[in-house]
Amino acid sequence: MRRMLILLVLSIICLAQPFDNDDPRAIIEKVRIWRLTQELDLTTEQAIEFFPKLNDLQKIEREFGEGKMKIIRKLKELLKEDASDKKLLEEVGKFEELHKVKLSKQIETMKEIWQILTPVQRARFLVFREEFNREIREMIKKIKKHRKP
Repeated sequence: MRRMLILLVLSIICLAQPFDNDDPRAIIEKVRIWRLTQELDLTTEQAIEFFPKLNDLQKIEREFGEGKMKIIRKLKELLKEDASDKKLLEEVGKFEELHKVKLSKQIETMKEIWQILTPVQRARFLVFREEFNREIREMIKKIKKHRKP
């Protein structure tokens, strides 16, 4: 009964959002949420707490990715300009600090997630993340392979 309720709520949320056939990331995200809900067998209360924390993890990754790309662009410019070691080290230091902040935020968020999940759900969550990401990478490889002329 509770699984049906969770699936119903998630279905309503997904259907309430406009379906964008042009954005495969949106489709992947919806599939990920659906499969994760099934795999973890979340209660309604757990789902209400769990998914916002999962979104926080994704936000942390996005912010890190954006900051990292900014630093990489700056490093490329500095390398083209044959900049001094001091300037290069300054940017590398920014990257290191950004990475430390990311890891710190991830650890804190995972601790919060662990408070929501049972030990079995924690293990399933870790296994699911790895397997789902592997499946997505394999699908992307296959698509790229078929696109080549």
